[in-house]
Order: sequence, then structure tokens, then C-alpha cells
Amino acid sequence: MVEPEGETFSGVDYEAGLNAVEELRTLVPEGATMAQFAVRWILMFPEVSSPIAGAKNQQQITDNVQAASLPPLSNETMQRVREVYDKYLRAQIHDRW
Repeated sequence: MVEPEGETFSGVDYEAGLNAVEELRTLVPEGATMAQFAVRWILMFPEVSSPIAGAKNQQQITDNVQAASLPPLSNETMQRVREVYDKYLRAQIHDRW
């Protein structure tokens, strides 16, 4: 079943989304949160001047800002993220953009 757009995984099959998250979780650097990892990943692209990260409280704002202090992700980690995308998400969403 595919969730409606705008739902939990923006049109990605729910189980596929959960599986992708679990694989990505193994790549998060020690001491970082998944959200910080996501912001650090976004910052790896020179085309991005500033990620737009949401926050509901002061701690989330602090965590988002601290993501910029994480060391750059290795080429291996970037490749693993791409592999997770290809494995779980590409076929379901890539043609939407």
C-alpha cells in the first residue's frame, strides 16, 4: 500500500520507508541524531547553501545547528545512503521530480 502524498513517507510504501530508516540508522555517527545526520547529508551537496530544517522546540533548533559541526560524511557513507535510496525508494518516488 502506498501512503497518500504528504503522509508519513510522502508516497513511499510504509514498510519500505521503515526498512530504509532502519538501514540509514546504522550510518548515523556516534553521538549524533538521525535528524543531525540528515542535515549533515544535505550539507554535503555544494548546490545547497542552507538546509531548511523544521523544529518544534529549542532543543531541536540546537540539534539542527550542531549538525553543521559534524565532520563531513565519508564517500563510503554517501554511497551507502545512495544504495538505501536505490533499494527502497527510487522506484516509488524518483519519477516525481
